[in-house]
Amino acid sequence: HIRPRLHLILGLRYDLDTNLRINDFYTDLLANPFYAPLSRFRGEADGGMYLGTLQPRLGIAYDVKGNGSFVTRAGWGRYVTRNRPWFAARTMNQTTSSSVFITDPTALQFFPDISRVLGGRSLGEFATTASQNIGTLIPDDFKLPSSLNTTVGFGWQLNAVTSLDVDYVNTLGRDQIGTIDLNLPSSGRVNAANPRPVPQFAQVLALQNYVKSRYDALQVQLRTRVRGANSLQVSYTFSKQQLDGVDFFNTLRGTQRTPQEKGYHILDTPHNLSVSASTVLPFDIQFSGIVKALSGTPFRIQAGPDLDGDNVAQGDRPVGLPPTVGRGDVDGQLALINTFRQSIGLQAIDAERLELFSYFSVDLRATKAFSMGNVQRLEVFLETFNLTNRVNYSGYNGNMNTNSFLIPSSARAARQVQWGVRYSF
Repeated sequence: HIRPRLHLILGLRYDLDTNLRINDFYTDLLANPFYAPLSRFRGEADGGMYLGTLQPRLGIAYDVKGNGSFVTRAGWGRYVTRNRPWFAARTMNQTTSSSVFITDPTALQFFPDISRVLGGRSLGEFATTASQNIGTLIPDDFKLPSSLNTTVGFGWQLNAVTSLDVDYVNTLGRDQIGTIDLNLPSSGRVNAANPRPVPQFAQVLALQNYVKSRYDALQVQLRTRVRGANSLQVSYTFSKQQLDGVDFFNTLRGTQRTPQEKGYHILDTPHNLSVSASTVLPFDIQFSGIVKALSGTPFRIQAGPDLDGDNVAQGDRPVGLPPTVGRGDVDGQLALINTFRQSIGLQAIDAERLELFSYFSVDLRATKAFSMGNVQRLEVFLETFNLTNRVNYSGYNGNMNTNSFLIPSSARAARQVQWGVRYSF
C-alpha cells in the first residue's frame, strides 16, 4: 500500500531446470559409430540446461474516487512455460526406431505393391540399407518458450446495478517451438547430385526456438440488471493475433531455407461478441440465453506439392503468399493463388472462395423447478442450440492444387432441441 488508494504488487519467480533432456542418452547415442555423424549438428557439449527463467511480475491499481467505484489497473509479467518431459521420451523412441522415405520413382512405380517397392526385401531388411530418419532431437541450445504479458484497463461501477470493465491486453510470445530438418543441403532439391550433408540419414529433425507470436486485444464487458430481467451481460473483444513461424511443436517449416511464415494466426478472430441474459417468466420459469457472434478465422493453405525440393510438401507456398489467407491483402493473395493454379493447369478461383467462415449462434434454456419437501427437488428443462439453424461452416481443403480448394467441407451442428428432467434429493 503505497498510499491509501494506490496498491502495488511485485513478484519474482525463478525455475531451475538443469536437464531439459536425457543427456546420457545423447552421450551413448553419439558413441555408437552409426550415429556418430550426428555430432556435426551439435553445439555445446553440456547442452540441455536452461537457466534463463527469471520471471518478474508487476501489478498496480489506483482507486480514483476512493470508494472503489472507479479503479484503474495495469500489470506486466514474464511467464516461462513448463518443460515437457515427454519431448525426451519422444526423442529416444524416434531416434532408435526405423523409418524411411522412399522417393525413387523407379521403385514407387510399383506402388501399392509394397514387396516390389522394397525390391523383394522385408521392411526390416530394407531399413538397414536405406537412409534413416532421425527425430526429434533436442538441441544443445534449446530454450523454454516464454511470453511477455501486459494489461492496462479500468473497472467502473456506473450505478447500483451496472458495471463496466475495459482492458487492453498484449502478449508477446518468444522462443516458441517448431521443428526443422538439420540434414538439408544449403539450396536446391535433394537428389543424387545434391545429397544431404550426412547421406546415411534422411531427415534429421530437431526442435528449435524460432517461433514468435503477438496478440493484441481490447476487451469490454458490461454487466447490469434491467427491468424484467435478472441479469444481462455483454462482452466484446476486438483483437489481432499474428504468428511468425509454425503453430505446433512438431510441424516442419515448409520453406525452411527461405522462410516466409509471417501472417495472421489460424485462430485470429478480430470480433468476438457474446450477449447473455436470464430472467424469471410467469409460473416461476427460469429463462436464459446466450447469443454468440465471431469473425471467421483465416484459411491455412499450402501449394500441395513440394516446391523447394526439401522432401517436405507441408506448408510450401508460392513466394509472397502468407501461411493464412482471407484476411489482410486479400486481392494480392487471390492473384498469387490463381497464378499458381493456372501454372499447373487448374482454373482460377473467385474471390468468394476467400470469404471466411463467420460464426453465429443463439442458445436458449427454460427451466421449471418443483419443490418436493425440504430436500427434494424436480427440475424440467427445455434447451435449444443454434435456434436460427444457421449453417456455420468449419472444414475446407487447404491444398491449392485441388479443384475443391477452399470449398466448405463440413459444418458445426445444426439446430438441436432437447428436454430433460433432473431429480435432486
